[in-house]
Amino acid sequence: MNHNYNIICLSVLLGLFGTAAVAQDNTAFDSCRKAVGEVTQDPIVKMKLKNKKGVEYYKIKAKSSDGAKWEFKCDKTGNIFEKEQELPSADHPAFAALKKIDEEQARKIALEAYPGRVSEVEYEINTDGFAVYEFEIKMADGREMEVEVDAGTGKIIKAEED
Repeated sequence: MNHNYNIICLSVLLGLFGTAAVAQDNTAFDSCRKAVGEVTQDPIVKMKLKNKKGVEYYKIKAKSSDGAKWEFKCDKTGNIFEKEQELPSADHPAFAALKKIDEEQARKIALEAYPGRVSEVEYEINTDGFAVYEFEIKMADGREMEVEVDAGTGKIIKAEED
């Protein structure tokens, strides 16, 4: 009889701790939704809990009616530590207002540093508020590189194997 009582108590305690963990996650979830709402009124279309090197965060995507997309990374305290706005073209007013070099110049810069074939181009405004051409390049050796070229300066600001 005492054994059954111990099992019941343990089950209740585990249930309480599980509830506390869920409540904490809901608070973080709500904090991140609120933080995103302070940046854009565009509807959230995806929100996923991620874990990178032991650090949990939410990856949140929102989309506007003009085709612009937002991507946020938000820690469990509701702090947005990365945000990007992906625009449908380099002619979008938000991107065009910041660019000083055109896509062809940026493509040439990326391919000089990482020769290959451009398979995809994205037009982004990053966390720091500047416009970036992001090129996905398939190289001759089979590797895929993601190369970001600052649309204001023409400098490569990021290059990593995808």
